Amino acid sequence: MIVGETDNFYAWLEVQPRAKGHTQIVPKEHKESVLDYTPQEYDEAMSLVREVVVKAKKGLGADGASVTMNIDEAGGQMLDHAYISVFPRFEEDENAGTPTGAIFQHREDLADKLEELQGQMDSVDVDFGQPVEPHPESQKYKEEKKQQEQESVEETGTQNKASEKEETDEKEEKEPEHEGKSFEWK
Repeated sequence: MIVGETDNFYAWLEVQPRAKGHTQIVPKEHKESVLDYTPQEYDEAMSLVREVVVKAKKGLGADGASVTMNIDEAGGQMLDHAYISVFPRFEEDENAGTPTGAIFQHREDLADKLEELQGQMDSVDVDFGQPVEPHPESQKYKEEKKQQEQESVEETGTQNKASEKEETDEKEEKEPEHEGKSFEWK
């Protein structure tokens, strides 16, 4: 039940929905976690998330949406394949207005440790790796490949015309300027 697609991601309705229009954004190729996404893939996935939210608001009349990324088992990830969940929210629902973060109770003991926690997190260097190419089965990949082939053919035609012009120019350069002209000797 696909409701959106990009080069590298699908958005499909969850088969065991927890909300009307509950949608999963999943990569076409196996990625164990959203942490495995390159920055470009993450941008692509988030663009699809936005598209799904707009479709839920305009198509289903949702009053809002919650977006979750569960990472690893302790973070609530239920499969060993990356996914981002979009939960359309409706004012008439029992839990309307409750943020997904409400499951975490405020912990005053951590408020005193913010500088220590910041230092621990800042000590980590993060490298997201190289950009990714579109999935070979995606429509965009096929269109780009077709466009490249067409440009190659056009470029070859342009090169041939340029080559012919160069040959004509060379012939003109080789011909002495005085041929076909009359000169008077003084």
